[in-house]
Amino acid sequence: MLLALTGCEKHEKETSAPYFPELGNFADLYLRCSFDLLHMMRVRELGKIGEACRIATSRKLTGGTIWSKIGTPHIMYAGACDEDVPGNPNIAPDYNINHPLHPRQGGFPELGDDDFLIVAGPGYQDVRKRGCYFLGIGYPMPTNRYSPPNFNDNPSILMESQVDTMIYTWGPKEDGIVTPALTPHLKILPTSPMTVVAYWTIMAQLAHNLAHEDTTGGHECAGQYLDILMERLQAFHNRHIADVNEAGESIADKVLQGGKLYVHSSRWEFYYEAGGTAGSIMGVYPIHEGGFYTSTGSYSSKTIAPAEFNPEELSPGDVVILAMAGGNPAADIETAQKIRERNAFLVGIFPFEREDGISMAPMRELCDVSLDNLSGDKNGVFEMPGYDDKIIPTVAMMNNYAFWALIGAYVQHMELHHVAPYYWMSWHVPGGKAYDDSVHTLFMERGY
Repeated sequence: MLLALTGCEKHEKETSAPYFPELGNFADLYLRCSFDLLHMMRVRELGKIGEACRIATSRKLTGGTIWSKIGTPHIMYAGACDEDVPGNPNIAPDYNINHPLHPRQGGFPELGDDDFLIVAGPGYQDVRKRGCYFLGIGYPMPTNRYSPPNFNDNPSILMESQVDTMIYTWGPKEDGIVTPALTPHLKILPTSPMTVVAYWTIMAQLAHNLAHEDTTGGHECAGQYLDILMERLQAFHNRHIADVNEAGESIADKVLQGGKLYVHSSRWEFYYEAGGTAGSIMGVYPIHEGGFYTSTGSYSSKTIAPAEFNPEELSPGDVVILAMAGGNPAADIETAQKIRERNAFLVGIFPFEREDGISMAPMRELCDVSLDNLSGDKNGVFEMPGYDDKIIPTVAMMNNYAFWALIGAYVQHMELHHVAPYYWMSWHVPGGKAYDDSVHTLFMERGY
């Protein structure tokens, strides 16, 4: 009997053992490193976030204002922080290219002793002189504290000298995580979600503080948000690493046979993130009518609204990665149906289960590969006094993690065919812009 039971236990372990890719798997490495960055931020930055949010709350409760200035090319152009993002408590309007007070639209608000500004880059020292409290968010390399020589964005303007508190997001200096085997002179798969993670982590604590008039300097809500995101990222890795690697192989095969790789989402920041970020591949095309892509194959900042979906651009053999950003799933299902009618290979990133109970079974039936972003919340993950619906979402980050894992798997399978895609090298790296200019011509000729 003992031998029989032992045999059953052995069989159960074999059949239920988790899938672990071979050492060096790009998608696996990206997801694990992304988890480590979240852990690093939780361990090293929460205390500073709590104290900064205490100051912001005190200023707001005494009549001051809270603003944010998050928009840079390396963090989804801050679209994930826009006021129209479902679940944004809108207690710190983000002053990016979409905002009516942006210089392209009008001008910056006058900020003074009672105000608080969250910034993701240098250049605002004149505003700070008026007494506004500055909370900085950023990777170590634009601050000069951890920058190697020549890696600094603004070597003549030290960001840390301009802020009252600096929240680090701990991305590597090259912006990417993985070193491709065929192009070891650069890094790919960017850490761009991290600054948006910092924004939502701060918003979680600020929303709690303001809802409860809490000026104790605690950071429990911020910590809970990071815990939720880490839990979801870990669950995604456990459930989908095999699916991601299989999808990457299919994408590589189709691109090598002449297909194009497209992305689509109802949120505009996903377009910019997919093909306009340091560490991304050049061969990503958004489906649109006249929208983001210019004739040179690079993103244009002149168009900042989602372009109209145009399935006529698709051909059989093309690949579409569709990321659902919440809102109306019926529209995404309709889009998936149009993609299916064009016989394109469809990878869907969406929540398998939604809090509102809407079934996602039709989407799963339409997709060749379905990846759960585990973000089926009703706008966010926190219930908070003063808000009718939940606030503080995870969907933008989870979509990004899934997307970059897919790109990692795609790149690895391309390299197995001895083909290297063309990439955007970070301009933080000495010679990065010159490199991009030189290889972009080759990308335009080859198309990937």
